[in-house]
Amino acid sequence: MLSKYSTQTMPKLHLAQFVAPTGERSTETTNKIAAELIAQLKAPPHWLVLVTEQNPIDLDMIVNILTTIGQCDATTVGKLPRISKTKIRVDSQQSARQGKVTRYSRTPDALPLHTDCSNKAVPPNLVAFAMERPDPQGGGESVILSAADLVHELPADLVSLLRQPVFPFVGEKKYPILQGQGDDLRIRYYRNQIDSALGEQCILSDQLREALDELERYLALSQRSVRFALQPGEVLIMDNQRVLHGRSAMPADSPRLMHRFRLSAPALSKHRDCATSIS
Repeated sequence: MLSKYSTQTMPKLHLAQFVAPTGERSTETTNKIAAELIAQLKAPPHWLVLVTEQNPIDLDMIVNILTTIGQCDATTVGKLPRISKTKIRVDSQQSARQGKVTRYSRTPDALPLHTDCSNKAVPPNLVAFAMERPDPQGGGESVILSAADLVHELPADLVSLLRQPVFPFVGEKKYPILQGQGDDLRIRYYRNQIDSALGEQCILSDQLREALDELERYLALSQRSVRFALQPGEVLIMDNQRVLHGRSAMPADSPRLMHRFRLSAPALSKHRDCATSIS
């Protein structure tokens, strides 16, 4: 269901407000952009769109900004954060690889709301999607829903079940779907990975399976999710531990191309203001 929110109310940050009239971007400028992104990501709804007005988009600049965010509050001074970079586009060869949950992102199919890398002990908390080429037919729209908004729609008994550390995501590792309180509410969810982890050695009670089905219904009908189409040069940036994301379907021959970046950003895990520690 489409959200009541419009694109005009989406959280956005415009690169132009930081860049000099000459278009030159200094290290100081990058630090200011990173500090503002951190401040916005640490506050609800924990996601935003960075508008660069670049076509083609300067991916090196995006990496520099994300690297600066990742270095803020890092325990090892001077060590560059590890950034995973992936081209997201329809790829029949990749999507045919059975057993790979990530193959779904290479299909033209709709992707339900989920957490990236939900099978990791600690999923990366910073995920960004830089749009290079949208689908010309309007497919592949982004869908976003923050955990804080979601819990307002869930009944208390369901929330209680989702807080139990019993849900498998890979092998014998089990985690809660919801944890934390208030501004520190976090979510880990990817139904496909949970279903893939279930087997003879890992089962869920009927009550917990019904809880997952009920959660799916709430996700599909949420009035608080936001759906929109990224434009060339726009970058969707989110706290992957506090926001679920997905997309609508697109044609099988869609030329849509996005660039996905994942990294761990210590600054997003801390409640204090980090802006002054970027130098």
